Amino acid sequence: MASASKRQQRPFCSPSATLCTLAIVASFGALVRCQSGGFGSPPPAAGQCDAAGPRQECGWNGIEDWKCASKGCCYDAKTPTQVGTANVKVTTPVCFKPNGGASNYDLNGGFTAAANGNGLQGTLKQSGSGTQPELGPDITTLSILVENVTPDILHAKIGAPGRWEIPKSIFLAPNVTASNGPASYQFNYSVSPFTFAVARSDSNGQALFNTVGTRLVFKDQYMEISTSVPETAALYGLGERTSSTGLELRRDGIPLALWNRDHQAALPDQNVYGSHPILMDVREDGTAHGVLLLNSNAMDVVLTQSRVQWRVTGGVLDFYFLMGPTPNAILDQLTTIIGRPVMPPYWSLGLMNSKYGYGSAEFYQQILNGYGNASIPLETFVSDSQYMNHDEDFTLGDKFPLSDMKDFLNRIRAQGQRWVPILDPPIHIRKGYEPYDSGIKEDVFMKDISGKPYVGQLWPGAVHWPDFKNPNTTTWWTRMIKGVYDDLPLDGLWIDMNEPSNYCTGDVCWNDDTVPPRNDFVCMIGCVSGRDQVLATAGNKSVTLNESYFNPPYTINNGDNAYNISYKTVAVTAYHYDGTLVYNAHNLYGMLETLATTSALQSLRNKRQFILTRSTFLGSGAYAAHWTGDTNSKWEDMRWSIPTILNNGIAGISFSGADICGFMMKATDELCSRWAAVGAFYPYARNHHSDGWQEFFRWEGTSIVARKVLATRYRLLPYLYTAFFDSHTYGCPVARPLFFTFPADNTTRNIAEQWMMGDALLVSPILYEKTTTVRAYFPKGTWYDFYSGRVLDATNGGKWDYVTAEMTDNVPLHVLGGNIIPMALGSEFMLTQAVRNASHALVVAFPKANSTYAGDRCGGRCGGAPQAGVQNACGHMYLDQGEELNMTRSLNNYLNLASQLVQQASGSYKGFLSATFAGTPGGSSGATCGKDTWTWPTIDTVIVMGVGPVDGDSIVIQAVNAASATPGTVQTASVDSTPGVTNLSAGTAKYDAALQKLTISGLNFQLTCPIGLRVSWNSGAPAAAPASAPASTGAPAALFGTAVKEPASPPNSVVSPPGGPGSASSPPSNFGSPSGASTESSRSSSDAPAQGSPAAFPSSSSGSPSPSGSSSGSPGSSSSSSGGSSSSPSGSGSPSYSSYSSSSGSSSSSPSSYSSPSSYSSSPNYGSSSSSSPSYTPSPTYYSSPSRSPPRSPSGGGGGGPGGGGPGGGNFFG
Repeated sequence: MASASKRQQRPFCSPSATLCTLAIVASFGALVRCQSGGFGSPPPAAGQCDAAGPRQECGWNGIEDWKCASKGCCYDAKTPTQVGTANVKVTTPVCFKPNGGASNYDLNGGFTAAANGNGLQGTLKQSGSGTQPELGPDITTLSILVENVTPDILHAKIGAPGRWEIPKSIFLAPNVTASNGPASYQFNYSVSPFTFAVARSDSNGQALFNTVGTRLVFKDQYMEISTSVPETAALYGLGERTSSTGLELRRDGIPLALWNRDHQAALPDQNVYGSHPILMDVREDGTAHGVLLLNSNAMDVVLTQSRVQWRVTGGVLDFYFLMGPTPNAILDQLTTIIGRPVMPPYWSLGLMNSKYGYGSAEFYQQILNGYGNASIPLETFVSDSQYMNHDEDFTLGDKFPLSDMKDFLNRIRAQGQRWVPILDPPIHIRKGYEPYDSGIKEDVFMKDISGKPYVGQLWPGAVHWPDFKNPNTTTWWTRMIKGVYDDLPLDGLWIDMNEPSNYCTGDVCWNDDTVPPRNDFVCMIGCVSGRDQVLATAGNKSVTLNESYFNPPYTINNGDNAYNISYKTVAVTAYHYDGTLVYNAHNLYGMLETLATTSALQSLRNKRQFILTRSTFLGSGAYAAHWTGDTNSKWEDMRWSIPTILNNGIAGISFSGADICGFMMKATDELCSRWAAVGAFYPYARNHHSDGWQEFFRWEGTSIVARKVLATRYRLLPYLYTAFFDSHTYGCPVARPLFFTFPADNTTRNIAEQWMMGDALLVSPILYEKTTTVRAYFPKGTWYDFYSGRVLDATNGGKWDYVTAEMTDNVPLHVLGGNIIPMALGSEFMLTQAVRNASHALVVAFPKANSTYAGDRCGGRCGGAPQAGVQNACGHMYLDQGEELNMTRSLNNYLNLASQLVQQASGSYKGFLSATFAGTPGGSSGATCGKDTWTWPTIDTVIVMGVGPVDGDSIVIQAVNAASATPGTVQTASVDSTPGVTNLSAGTAKYDAALQKLTISGLNFQLTCPIGLRVSWNSGAPAAAPASAPASTGAPAALFGTAVKEPASPPNSVVSPPGGPGSASSPPSNFGSPSGASTESSRSSSDAPAQGSPAAFPSSSSGSPSPSGSSSGSPGSSSSSSGGSSSSPSGSGSPSYSSYSSSSGSSSSSPSSYSSPSSYSSSPNYGSSSSSSPSYTPSPTYYSSPSRSPPRSPSGGGGGGPGGGGPGGGNFFG
């Protein structure tokens, strides 16, 4: 939803020679007193002014330096006025009170053994008189606890009795017990003054966190601690904010505020919806560590070239030091504490669509028609709040009658799609509205300082906010959701505005029952702020809360303008059922709502939940997906989305994405096309917007690219779902900054416009207007163009090169040698169930001979230690029912993929590939195949890249019992004599000498636990430079029959048994475009493809024989020996779209399909008050019956048959 912010008027002191002036701040109604100081005061002593320290205003805007000094204050003429590169202004006092005074504590009596027997505890006593009294009195006695969590996690907490701490129960953390193993850290300290340093325990002994030479300040509402940091370190994290300066954090001394607020993500370099107090520090040698401060209070973190300083307004200093030493290891350690990233339902990885402004249930049907007619695979329809009755939760509006909504839901169920509606947390204050009436009766709302339910304003009018910290609220919330679910069985929920957002600012507000629904963010109710005003207006004389909570002594850099932290949200003086102040728990509100919603969905559906939340805190990623909020439809917003999503991953939020094509303003065809290509490789993919109309089917160009990139995404879902399993198991992000995979390569440290998707795929999109080529970085390794198979050789070190993609091309994508990727075959138009049902391929990408794998994997090394003469590639595939609540870890869940090229004494190579049920990480010892109800796919095709000339007669295909396989390795013994192995005779082999690619298709091998697949072959040595070409030589080649511009491939070299077809004298043919005799080696005794009609891979295993002679592709697929398009699958999960007519039987006023963009250049505004539907010029309704295939765009290429790849044929993986 849209949001707007208004600048709050700041407390000020008048420029006067008098000592103090009283000023009334109109927006708060509170008396704000100037602090002491006046002209003629002595200037600050040496060391009293810290330009990077906390600044309390001591003058006024424009004060001269001599006047500032005469007030006894500090003056800094170099104070920045702008942050980042997007012309964002920052307000920081130029004249400020002395802030460099010492503040020390001594360790009184030394350390003693901690009560839990796993660490140390002690008492800190303040020495000296403290500093900065304007920030409040010091707490003179503190406790300190230092304890081992694991050998790689050190916990150090400084606090005092009775102070707020985050309840650990909110974290879905795995069970981790303290370990007595050798620690990877040292904790060094001094007694007087007490300082400490955390260092690695290796011979280097590098200090990672060092407070020596800094001060420790601990007051009731201000705490400060600092560490020195090398200038060469790269720092990351501390979200959430949109960054205009890339992925690496700025170190300009401007405080980074952590305080959840409803602020447009389109306005960068400011705190927005989430708070993630995790800092990652990557040193010049590639080692990394993390610093987690588990604190939910408002805070600033200040980064300079030599120091990091935390300034926190409450709670305790609860630090966890994560020793790494790699970024992936840090995420493993972080999510040990805050919870592993959520394992999403399989279906939620498909495309979603929503819009703020669909004004009727009939309009929903029109959108389904639009996507279906355009053959764009829409998996999930997400409903914004227009379906409600005037934005009241748990209701339906006049244009969304229950009968129409049931028709809509029946249709998407029949088409294999899903529905996710929105809920906002506030409840409209209206008697007779059941959620309000029952909420009052059950006392589930947060209270204001006067003891009444807190009143604010949002979409429906005056509202109360549920107290999600109260267990009774979860029961009430579940019952409210059940009322909707019983009528309309939703598949998930989108929870928004949960920072929480509020039109108003005030400690106490009241409702006069006259405020109408509105979306302009203008407060229309009465409010007062400040303790005195509350006492005078509310008539409550029992308010005991200190004035400092109404106007905190330290103001964080909220919004880069020091906005009061109660501005446009629930006042920090409000409280929860147990007395917890919002001052302490504000940043947890969205997460607490996520917990309640998780409980509700799990109890109602008994399935894995899908929740999309806007507001987050550390640990939110263990329960929900997250999107980056309100972006603009602008090129810079598309670029900024990438580091924002990558930063979310650093905070343990793997399931993250941005509004594809932008939320506000109107996208162009070019921008939406490029954004569709980018968004197809977000972990979470949703087209969402408010202004205009920008669904993917609105423009011809966008429709073309959307079909291509989404076909790529859906076919990669076996790989992507596995990447989510890895994230859920080990904590690593799904979308990773390049420095996660290549931490020792300093060039990767601030690359914010490329990313790794899982272990194997490098995404390098086009992000600039009127551009078709981008300079991309390829770290050390062997890289294969995903579409053409061409090699980019960076084995001697990282290199920059150019990649090219026209507007309607697929996104540039490269595979890192050393990996194996599982992929689905099938038609271009598949939903997730069709992907699960389709035949699969295994793609092996070997690194260059005599090179080692350069990347860091999620979960660690596979394939064994590097050995001379051995090339390793590995991977795995996870599969389950797709949304069962209790994930299983039996043998049947996990397919281990391992491949080797082993050099023989003769100089030739023996190659192996195994796909075996070797056991799921985290599974119990002696796990069996279990009694699971899903079926593993058929393996139709194996592709091996980076292999020398293959002796076709040496290829052996075998079925392997899991009991005979060694997890994570490829056996090098004679495979024919291995127990539990059965030789098979099926498949067609082909070798491409130019690309050094072996393709074996038509295997039709049904994976059934415990029986896996093994392939072996003999080959010559790989060439030194296989088909290496600059990445800039044209657009990516065709993917699975979806055409892009691609020059003809070089002639194929054929693998054939002696005397078989395709001898050396056979005429050459371009790949996918047969010329003359067959160039295949058949391993099947019958049903071989016709001469001149090579198997078309991988659209649907066309031409690949099964034992019965029929195609073994996805359900309902067909092949064409003449190269025609293959029909869209009509089996389970492959929707057959039909036109919609209203339930009354009368025809809809809107056509069943959409016309060219000119037909809707002046579309009306279909808000919640509109009852009309848009008028479009009719066009044919494709997908009106399951037997009809949609026509292809002239530039969209053919289907799965031969030649469907466009010019020159040219699908790589086939």
